[in-house]
Amino acid sequence: MLFDDLVLTDQLFPHLYDVQEITEKRVEVIMAGLLEKNPAPDKETDAMAWVRHMNLLKAMAEEVVVREVIYT
Repeated sequence: MLFDDLVLTDQLFPHLYDVQEITEKRVEVIMAGLLEKNPAPDKETDAMAWVRHMNLLKAMAEEVVVREVIYT
């Protein structure tokens, strides 16, 4: 089993660190693309709308990354 091999050879934490770095970078790339297609409202005029918009885009990006990294 892959998990047992990783734990037994002390490679689990470096592997998880690598996966975390990859996923964070991928979320950033997807967020940039989403922001390009769906510009955020002006932060100065409506901060709450900006926060809602950014949270929605981040949730969308994270969902894509979860499907890419975990389920495939």
